[in-house]
Amino acid sequence: MKRIFEVTVLLLVSTSLFAQKAKTFDATYIATVSGIPAGVGELRVWIPLPVTRGAQTVSGVTIDPPYGWTRYKDADLGNEYAFAAIPNPLPGDLAISVRFTGSRREERFQSPLETTATPAELKRALRADKLVTLSPRIRRLARRLTTGRTTTIGKARAIYDYVVANMKYDKTIPGWGEGDTERACDIHAGNCSDFHSLFISLARASGIPARFVIGFPLTAKDGQVKGYHCWAEFFVKGRGWIPVDASEASQSSDPALRAYLFGNLDPDRVQFTIGRDLKLRPRTSAPLNYFIYPRAEVRGSVIGTPSIALKFRETAAAGGATGR
Repeated sequence: MKRIFEVTVLLLVSTSLFAQKAKTFDATYIATVSGIPAGVGELRVWIPLPVTRGAQTVSGVTIDPPYGWTRYKDADLGNEYAFAAIPNPLPGDLAISVRFTGSRREERFQSPLETTATPAELKRALRADKLVTLSPRIRRLARRLTTGRTTTIGKARAIYDYVVANMKYDKTIPGWGEGDTERACDIHAGNCSDFHSLFISLARASGIPARFVIGFPLTAKDGQVKGYHCWAEFFVKGRGWIPVDASEASQSSDPALRAYLFGNLDPDRVQFTIGRDLKLRPRTSAPLNYFIYPRAEVRGSVIGTPSIALKFRETAAAGGATGR
């Protein structure tokens, strides 16, 4: 087992050549709430904001239109977001733009960028969420996958390999994108939310703290991004938070890239929020499954149809080949 682990680490080191060293960019996050009816009175809106954390630095965050936004930071998870109470909004669509400058470095297995966690963070990263379950079958599967593995990294790698091999990236079957572990177990298909919910459930069932991370890919050649991307992190005592991107790995036939995406991340992404079942303030009518879309409510009821997009322009290119 020790020899297998040593070979795995050597492969991860060699495949770091697949990623760029850094990426700097100007970006605009566009949050839209469509179908707002006339005469709603006060519309309450929450939007996520990009955050400086780990591999990422964010500056110059501005929100337009200026509806009297109040910015908040979640003390438990470090998420940043803004809230506004908009009186008598016009019927139709409400569009909000968040402009910012970002810089992201490659994350490397050998040197995690977030090396500590509080007891509260670890406790939160071990318990079930509404859709990220710890059901009996998840616990049975986790035991089967990790039998014979004696280290946290070895157990996490077994879980990652299972998810990559057994899940199919597929957005044609209704129900994808909710990040529902039980659905993932039933049909073995979904998008990045579904892949990483399964990974997180199996990790937590194995006693490994794990958390959900969501943002956007920065790979579109025209700089127009139409949907989010998510990944996961697991915690190793003495090392810190280790990233994985199982859904990206599953779409590649390159074994070196699949190995790379366990423990390493290219910089072709921007992070917004962490976690599931998020409780914001002012309070939303229910905890948020995850937070990348705008949330709009009137008198405690969700209203409108949310959509998102991201526009970006790279402002400083670094050497090296891309990992995507």
